[in-house]
Amino acid sequence: MTLTKKTIVPLIGAILTFSIFVLMSIYMRGSLASYAAFLTFFFVLFLVILLFARFEESAISSKEVALIGILAAITAAARIPFASLPNIQPCTFLIIATGVVFGPLAGTMVGSMTAAVSNMFLGQGPWTVWQMAGWGLVGLLSGLIGRRMSHIGPVGLALLGIVFGMMYNTLLDFSSWIWLYGLDPAKFLAVFSLGLPFGIVHSIGNVVFALALGKPVLFAFRRFQRRFHVAYVDDGSDTAAKGVRELSRSGDSGA
Repeated sequence: MTLTKKTIVPLIGAILTFSIFVLMSIYMRGSLASYAAFLTFFFVLFLVILLFARFEESAISSKEVALIGILAAITAAARIPFASLPNIQPCTFLIIATGVVFGPLAGTMVGSMTAAVSNMFLGQGPWTVWQMAGWGLVGLLSGLIGRRMSHIGPVGLALLGIVFGMMYNTLLDFSSWIWLYGLDPAKFLAVFSLGLPFGIVHSIGNVVFALALGKPVLFAFRRFQRRFHVAYVDDGSDTAAKGVRELSRSGDSGA
């Protein structure tokens, strides 16, 4: 990773907070519980800031930026009507579909922005950065999988929904263990056992959304992906070695 002025500050902050956490766990175990929530919060926050800094410096078009913003807004809005249902929400499913179709960068940004935007209505707190990190990780891994498996369908989304639903909830349970119990080993199994049913419900909801909405969502996302794809082709001229052709028109005619 190339270091710039925008990335070096959050990177140093993440390294510093992680180093302090490790040193305290070795030499100041008695005081670690009092500072664990503070240190882990800022560690995750610096990672999220680093992510946004890398996104700002990435070589993407204004159309792609607009598309990511629209997808994040749709995903965040889709979470609000399901807020009364414990862990049943289409966010994870939509973030997985975004990563699979548009790649890891788009998936990561949509995932992290979903938590930040939706919590403006549902309530901000220290859990927000953990949700941003959790859904951002879901989008990143989905994008990496989508690069290797380009023909993922509704069943594939459902399987990913099971795995990533449990992963997301495990990360949030880990944050709850830190914030509420200060890394108390005696409470570790209790926190994760109490959170397990919510993780299962989350995964079941992902499966239902994937099987019910996976086909039209993937079709719509892939149609937009074709519209925004740009290819470089040899135009055969002496003055320019390569020309740029947008595939949107040909993609529309065949969609």
